[in-house]
Amino acid sequence: MISGIHISTSEMVIQPGADKKKLPNFIKGQTLLATVLSGSSKGKAQLLVNGQKLMAKTPMLLTAGQQVELKVLQEKDSVILKLIGPVQKVTTGQMSSLVGLFSKNGSISDISGSKIKSVESLLHELALKSDKADEAFLPKLIQKSGLALENKLAQILTDKQTLPEIKASLDNLLKQDIKGNFLKEMMEIGSGRTDAVKTVSGFLETIENFQLLNHNSSESGRILLPFPVFSQGAFQFGQLLIDTGGKPKKDGEDADKLIRVSFLLNMTNLGPLRADFSVLKKDITGQFLFEDDDTCEYVRSMLGDLKARLAGLEYHVHKLECKTVKKEALQESSLIETLVKSEDDQVLNIVI
Repeated sequence: MISGIHISTSEMVIQPGADKKKLPNFIKGQTLLATVLSGSSKGKAQLLVNGQKLMAKTPMLLTAGQQVELKVLQEKDSVILKLIGPVQKVTTGQMSSLVGLFSKNGSISDISGSKIKSVESLLHELALKSDKADEAFLPKLIQKSGLALENKLAQILTDKQTLPEIKASLDNLLKQDIKGNFLKEMMEIGSGRTDAVKTVSGFLETIENFQLLNHNSSESGRILLPFPVFSQGAFQFGQLLIDTGGKPKKDGEDADKLIRVSFLLNMTNLGPLRADFSVLKKDITGQFLFEDDDTCEYVRSMLGDLKARLAGLEYHVHKLECKTVKKEALQESSLIETLVKSEDDQVLNIVI
């Protein structure tokens, strides 16, 4: 029904272990092949590297018998290897489910097929609104869209609570999370309601595909968030791609980090719109992309008002423009492909 999603980080603690003299002679920057001798279900995997058996501490899911290509990132003090391939890729079927969520023909009037009022209420709460700015829009989207459900579940289970407190926390979490609502609904749907089961499980699968996509690009600092838009009695979904440029190498670097934000939405009257912005502290540059010259000219006439509003928020606008582009640049898959094609940043730490 629901495919497994493995959420992990490439940051691993190095543990003291075997004699360093038994290690192969690693050279920084070299690539090498390794065979996985035992899987990593418990956070460790045994590798065969240059004819020698090594223990690697890693949160990645490695399968016994699998061959992997590794790159040496560090060879002194502790050995750090980066996984080059094979990488966990988004399949054609997964890509189809992701793109289908953003299709203009895929508007959702009753997203569950079973009238889940709590889901409808959450979607209205998360939906993009045009009447006024919502400063809590992004935090709510991250916390309640289902993409962080497992992390929040783990936090509840690791907190020192009594069983009644854990149950109350779990119930509250499921009510405030879209994926949690659907999981709860799946447990309550009767066996005869096959259409409802199919619709709910399909939406759950799409959320998990987003989790997989974002997990694969997490170390690069990029995340793609779907957000609902309520229009003409139905929900459609837009895309928000945030690129923070990866993790800072030194403390304090976040203050000067360039943030890139891309926004893609198929609008009812104006057609597909893509907006790309770059923000450095209070300096901002941006562009709006459309297929049609008339639509672009209409939006261009309102850029002066937008600049004034940004100035009122103490932003210094360097450049703000509207362009007409080819249809391919505005396809539902364009931002998804940015993440799919990103470099894999998973790392193995060799236990020495």
